[in-house]
Amino acid sequence: MGQYLQAGICYQLVIRKREFADVITTEQLCEELNKEFDISLFDVEETDEHVRFLIKEAVVLEQLHDFMQQQFSLYDGGYVDIFESILSKISQKKSLTEIIDFAKEKKSRFFNETDVYQHFTVLSWKSIGVKVSLLTFLCEGKILMECYGDFLQYLEKLVRSNSKQTIAGAFRAFID
Repeated sequence: MGQYLQAGICYQLVIRKREFADVITTEQLCEELNKEFDISLFDVEETDEHVRFLIKEAVVLEQLHDFMQQQFSLYDGGYVDIFESILSKISQKKSLTEIIDFAKEKKSRFFNETDVYQHFTVLSWKSIGVKVSLLTFLCEGKILMECYGDFLQYLEKLVRSNSKQTIAGAFRAFID
């Protein structure tokens, strides 16, 4: 079984309370996650069982197209027509739900939806499991890789620091 190098915008984080409630409060969790994500980009919903961070619809509708256009411009591979088609379809969507549904169709490796289970360290020692949902715009062939966490964090920081859109604060890259 191979793995894929994937990069995209995190639109949702779901964390079971049993992962953290015995150690930190929800407010502290938000502070800790803000080290990894720009939490101001997300709305927070809390139930008895979990905390859910959902990217603000306005951020996606205002910035996703331009952000992806910028990222596609960095990708050299002769896919201009595919990129233009994806961007055109995204610009026609009127809600976050429509954009997610379009991504779930998985009609292109340059725009789809994926879920990844990732662990984050909070308070410098406690590992918590987080279901991360992405709108991926890059999915590269099967690869078998280990110990590339530092490289992927570098890639995430590079993308965030070079983007003019605040939606870049939700960018993540995974091998899954």
